[in-house]
Amino acid sequence: MEFPRRFPALFLRSRPLLFLPLFGLLLLTSQTRADRMEHRGIHFWVRVYDPSTERLELHLPDEAGTPNTFPKVAEIVEKEGRELLFATNSGIFEGNFRPTGLHISEGETVVGLNLKSFRKEREAQLTPNFYLKPNGVFALLEGGRGLIAESRQFRKLGVDPVLATQSGPLLVSEGTIHPILTESSTSTRYRNGVGVREDGAVVFACSVLDPEVGFSNLYHFAEFFRDKLDCPDALYLDGDISYIYLKGETPPIHKTNWFAGIFTITKTEASAARE
Repeated sequence: MEFPRRFPALFLRSRPLLFLPLFGLLLLTSQTRADRMEHRGIHFWVRVYDPSTERLELHLPDEAGTPNTFPKVAEIVEKEGRELLFATNSGIFEGNFRPTGLHISEGETVVGLNLKSFRKEREAQLTPNFYLKPNGVFALLEGGRGLIAESRQFRKLGVDPVLATQSGPLLVSEGTIHPILTESSTSTRYRNGVGVREDGAVVFACSVLDPEVGFSNLYHFAEFFRDKLDCPDALYLDGDISYIYLKGETPPIHKTNWFAGIFTITKTEASAARE
């Protein structure tokens, strides 16, 4: 089941993006933080966050109605003297470029938790992905551990995260794929999401931006997190307009689609100084 996005003018796909060749499809380890991996013929870029040497942030435009782009966040971190290693868009957002659900950045809640249900105006109307219950929240805690929880359960945890984004559907919860997702679904698009391993490691995945190898349905994307990335919990971030930057792997950032929240990973000052 899929919901068409409201921003067709933002689909900036004038030409396919080219990526460096793949020499080995290996399961990620702590020594291999970025890789291109395949599942059921679909190719994904994967990035594991290392809190010992890196900083994970969640950026939002200063004003409602103003879109966020990768070049904008790249400029922000580079002005602070940091090197951008990774970027991908966060949870689903509204037409005013504000997140549909919870958004916490640098410990500050910008948008509150959204526990609303979608009410159809007509029987044939599709439910937007955000409202395919259960949806969920990804949060990063002090120390760099991640967690993903169903939205209602997240409120009960009483945690004070450094950052958080709410989206939907909750792809995988405690090893179980979302009940509404079907393996035979023909709705295939670019996908991006975030998973958390049992040890709290945070794993991002995004389709390779080539329709011949990057289009996936939601079930296979969930399966990829569970079976290939060893994530018992995973949250869908967005699709179709999703984008990814990996230093040294994907092309340089010139322009991207328009977003609300964007995740970035940069080197910490301590790790940069050691180099």
